Amino acid sequence: MAQTPYNRALDLLSARPYTVRQLRRKLIQKEVPAEEAEAVIARLLGAGLLDDERYALAYARSKLVNQGASARRISQDLARKGVNAELSRQAIAQVVDEEEVDTKAVIERVARKKIASMGDLEPVVVRRRLFAFLARKGYELDEIRDVVGRVGKE
Repeated sequence: MAQTPYNRALDLLSARPYTVRQLRRKLIQKEVPAEEAEAVIARLLGAGLLDDERYALAYARSKLVNQGASARRISQDLARKGVNAELSRQAIAQVVDEEEVDTKAVIERVARKKIASMGDLEPVVVRRRLFAFLARKGYELDEIRDVVGRVGKE
């Protein structure tokens, strides 16, 4: 017996959380007609089983607290997943407030971990690579300069 689009969506959500955009895309990939996908999404939203705000909060908490990701990187990731910028900003601010995340301590921890993995390189090479690494992570240039200046000299 063929699975209904609603049950297919529930199966997807039982495996991992999705944003509205991600679930819509996944249902359409599974050959669910767009009108039916929209009806399923509306039903899931109404039941509270699909919630971009809750998704953004959980994602931001995971990335900020556990992985030391920058706010900019988290915002970019959430935008790619279909979460609007205002919702992302609010989620990140809420996590920073609730978890009392010290962003300076986070970037310093990430920097020290990276330096430990570099071995015995020349100090100038360590600073250059550390700067590039932190920039790719999405940290602000002022934060990077500050932490590279402090940690890179040690």
